[in-house]
Amino acid sequence: NIVPEPLRAVESADEFMARLPEFDAHFKALNDDALASGSVLRYVGSVDAVDPTRCCVRLARFPHDHPFAALKGSDNIVAFTTERFPIPLIVQGAGAGAAVTAFGIFADLIKVCERFAVSS
Repeated sequence: NIVPEPLRAVESADEFMARLPEFDAHFKALNDDALASGSVLRYVGSVDAVDPTRCCVRLARFPHDHPFAALKGSDNIVAFTTERFPIPLIVQGAGAGAAVTAFGIFADLIKVCERFAVSS
C-alpha cells in the first residue's frame, strides 16, 4: 500500500490532504535512493491468473532500460507474461487524462443511480 500507515485511518479527504506533506521526505528519500541506484519508481499492479493470492499493487523500482521506466505523463503500460510469452508482451499507449477519466467516473455514477432508481 503506497498510503503511509498513519494516513490510512484518517477520517476525511481534507485531513488526508492536510497531513500528506508530512511524508514528503519519506517519498523523496525513496526516489533519491532509486535514482542513485540507476532506477526509477513506478506504481504498478500485478495480476496472477494462476494464483490470485499473488495479486498486488505496489511502488516498485525499475532500471532505466525496463519498459516501465520509459512511461511519461499519463501513459499506461501492460506487460503480459504467459506460457507462450515468457518474454513479456508489452502494450503501451496514452492514458485518458484527467478530464476523460472524470467524465468516465461521472458516467459510471449516473449508471449506478439509474440502476438503483435514485432520484435527485
